[in-house]
Amino acid sequence: MDIKKADPTTESALRNVPGDNTKIRIACPYEHRLLSQLLRGQTSRKILDGIIGTTNTPEYVSRLRERGLNIAMEWIPAINRDGKKIRHGAYYLLPDDYDRVRKSLGVTNG
Repeated sequence: MDIKKADPTTESALRNVPGDNTKIRIACPYEHRLLSQLLRGQTSRKILDGIIGTTNTPEYVSRLRERGLNIAMEWIPAINRDGKKIRHGAYYLLPDDYDRVRKSLGVTNG
């Protein structure tokens, strides 16, 4: 049996397009809490771990990205408790996705 690869034009039509106002499938409470927090603004991974109830925030961010959300990450410089320079990641939604996330969460304001 021959296995055919998807036609790139057809495949791209199936993905969510930036600015598309369709709902995003939210698969679990972790994702719901993650998106609710990101609507409030940029949040560090450490804080997100506590809010969503996991120690693997990047996994849930990755799953949402695979479904077409544009979640960005910025490295923030910091100093750790031993006085060493470090950096940590902070996640945020890109402006085009705020409406899609609000719609997916059923949020009417804010």
